[in-house]
Amino acid sequence: MKKVLLMVVGVSTMMLGSEIEYGSGSFSMKGGFLGLTEEISTDVTTYSLVERHSNVSDFFYGYDVTWYDSDLMKQGEHTYDSLASSGNSLLSNSGSSSLNIPAVEHRFQGLDVNVRVGYDVIHKDQDNFLGLGLLVGLSVPVLEETSSERTLSDLNRKESDDSSNDVNFDSKTDIKTYKIGPTITFQKSLNKKVSIYGTGSYAYQTGEIENSYADAKYTVDGTFQEYNVGLYFTPFTETYKLGWFSLSPRLYATLGYKYSKWDVDEMAINLSGKEMSSSVLDPLATTFSMESSVGYFGVGYSF
Repeated sequence: MKKVLLMVVGVSTMMLGSEIEYGSGSFSMKGGFLGLTEEISTDVTTYSLVERHSNVSDFFYGYDVTWYDSDLMKQGEHTYDSLASSGNSLLSNSGSSSLNIPAVEHRFQGLDVNVRVGYDVIHKDQDNFLGLGLLVGLSVPVLEETSSERTLSDLNRKESDDSSNDVNFDSKTDIKTYKIGPTITFQKSLNKKVSIYGTGSYAYQTGEIENSYADAKYTVDGTFQEYNVGLYFTPFTETYKLGWFSLSPRLYATLGYKYSKWDVDEMAINLSGKEMSSSVLDPLATTFSMESSVGYFGVGYSF
């Protein structure tokens, strides 16, 4: 569904001019509520539709719509044995059964949408400007998880038949967040055909996380930051005067690097209708972060 939406938006906006980018890099995440006491990472591929900077007088707008698709991330069991040991100690004291510890494989897929509007405090032409503005965005990624579930006593066993105690399960974690915050963008020509550009954003991000297997909902608040730098190459540009207006069709290519990070600082966990805040849950790890570093290549045109 999200890929179809991206294609529809892409076809409609390409009629007005924009850029298509392909990126490849790394993606990592760490979070106590997923059992990730250490960072796990993998390769990620991105497909983006971008309008970097378009002006109406000295005011500007821009957007990027990006689809993320990661390889599998394997979560090592040793990364959270200490948390499980503490949990099992508490459970044994209360007479409950031991804590199940899953060996999990994660796959991340999702759509990230950012819209920027603002004012060019410096504007010489479309290749030389400095703009300050506001970012608003939406992120709707999905984490698909496959696991072999074992208890701590199973993990401590050395016999070859440990696998007989495995219980396989699949889980899906749906994330929906909204963000808003300041953004800055610039472009500076190096010669007639090449420019350097950059964008930086830092935003407040809030939303919900829902896990199908645990039947749990998390309300989360945190921060989003993104930094994007690259080279802009224009092999062809021309200006045509048509009476009272003119057209300047332009073909261009970009080569750049983009770093993004989302940090959750506070969360409230809802289990069976009961909500607990992260301050109550401390010292259990309830923070969460996602991070990506992507190199990309893009081609586009504008009028």
